Amino acid sequence: MSVLYVIGNGFDLHFGLKTSPQDFQDILTKKQIYNETDNAYDVLHTYGVNWSEYEQSLAEIDLDEIEDQNIIGPDYSSDHEFDRYGGIVNMQMYVDSINEAISSALSDMVQAANEEVGERSSLGERYQLFNPEDAILSFNYTSTVECLFDLPDNIPILHIHGFHEAGEPLIFGYKFGEEDYQRKMEPNEEDSDYYINQQRAIIYEFYKSQKKVMQMTILNDFLHCCSGINKIVVLGHSMGQVDSDYMEQIERTIHPDEWEIYFHDSNDVKVNSKNYSFVHKIYFSEW
Repeated sequence: MSVLYVIGNGFDLHFGLKTSPQDFQDILTKKQIYNETDNAYDVLHTYGVNWSEYEQSLAEIDLDEIEDQNIIGPDYSSDHEFDRYGGIVNMQMYVDSINEAISSALSDMVQAANEEVGERSSLGERYQLFNPEDAILSFNYTSTVECLFDLPDNIPILHIHGFHEAGEPLIFGYKFGEEDYQRKMEPNEEDSDYYINQQRAIIYEFYKSQKKVMQMTILNDFLHCCSGINKIVVLGHSMGQVDSDYMEQIERTIHPDEWEIYFHDSNDVKVNSKNYSFVHKIYFSEW
């Protein structure tokens, strides 16, 4: 039986790697935000980001609070143009620093995990799981599979959201978000101010930039290179809605006979799995 292994963050956590939401938070506390005395974690927490939900929590960031705390009104009494557009520059620098804090924290976390598995591999820690006819779809950015497992030659592997070791961009963000803030940028009031609206536009563009770009074409190409797969084994993935489109695409393309989902916390995984079209094919195994 040929197997497509679908690997999530729980796989890395199973091997003791520090890739949990708490680990990410800890790294964020070491990052600074432009024009802030608090660290990046505290700043984002102030804006309502709850990292217990990991990347999806970015959808809940309070854009109104960012505006209230950071928008600078133009000084029309000044002879210097910068006193009017300076707020626009300031806002751009501010949201750019938030973006940088998030992306660098993610990269730092993955780099530390890769160094850990690299050291363990050099000490001879190796595992066997995969067969030559199998394929691997990883939602992780790390090199855990490549470093700790003896892989058959030419086994297909796709890191759907980026592979840090290869220098690929790491895709991170929410799937579902609210966009009510956009109404503030509509200049339909007589007292609408260009400089204020430009700052609001920067806030909104920052929010949109946090949305995950789904890699459906890349996944489709990968699946068509996986011949003979008749079973899906899920290791360490919650089967949550943030990646549900990928799972449904796997089902539509491969038409496996069964999905075997390994779990630590059965409640979350079983509840999440009820929403899938292939729920009748799923059975669970304790990991």
